[in-house]
Amino acid sequence: MRKATGFLAAIILAGIGAACHLEDRIPAEVVSMNQSQPLGKEKSLEADIRFDVGSLEVTSEKSGNAYAVDLDYDRASYKPDVRFEKGADTGRLSLRLESLHKLGLRADHHQNRLRLGLSDSVPVELSVNSGVGDTRMSLTGMKLRTLDIESGVGGSRISSFEPNAIPCDRVRIKNGVGSLDAVGLGNLNFRVLEFEGGVGGANLDFTGEWRADAEISIQVGVGGVTVRMPRSVGVKVDTKKNFLSGFHLENFSKRDSLYYSENYDTAKIRIFMRVVTGVGGFKIAWI
Repeated sequence: MRKATGFLAAIILAGIGAACHLEDRIPAEVVSMNQSQPLGKEKSLEADIRFDVGSLEVTSEKSGNAYAVDLDYDRASYKPDVRFEKGADTGRLSLRLESLHKLGLRADHHQNRLRLGLSDSVPVELSVNSGVGDTRMSLTGMKLRTLDIESGVGGSRISSFEPNAIPCDRVRIKNGVGSLDAVGLGNLNFRVLEFEGGVGGANLDFTGEWRADAEISIQVGVGGVTVRMPRSVGVKVDTKKNFLSGFHLENFSKRDSLYYSENYDTAKIRIFMRVVTGVGGFKIAWI
């Protein structure tokens, strides 16, 4: 299984390299685009972002705008599409940067850079799909109602250093080929979090101001997953282990078919965690 997964990852990366080589023949022509939308009577915001190639950063916006876009892109090979629709109560942002060519990739794709700011004044439902390149999600100050992140090839970092002011119904994170580091996930105030690992390791740090019990589902990828959990939170784990994976739980005891942290019975906040391990290992570390 390990050889098959590694072979698949090699095919993906080889295809990217071949496409980049062919697209090299088209000279880059980098231009900038700045666009913003003042926040009107909208009581909430929906944002659907697809950024195929390049560096992507999403942050909270404190200027009174619904959103602000700062984009550098190669217009010889890519085309941006930014649309905003005003509903009765909800503003809907759709942002795309897609290739003009069938192969869709360039060796200089790093010249595409997007910084997107989203309002910190209204609840936000955020969906981000990134392709090839690094992704940074700076969620501090954002009022997140839902969060959906899917990364392709490249490193990803998610951070939240202040408590989410509203309950977050659902967080979904799907990692592709590359490492993922998440810090302050406990600040998101989520009810349900789903994580799916890919070809690359993941560090999931659940520090923060926990306000309610929650459920976490983790599907371990090839690179393995390390969970960092504050000692004040009680954790109950239901796991399905693959014989190829390493599974490490510190300060847990087994009752029937479930694993309980030593502090579970006395903890004010309790987490039910479902874990499915694959080739990569899984570990919970207390901080």
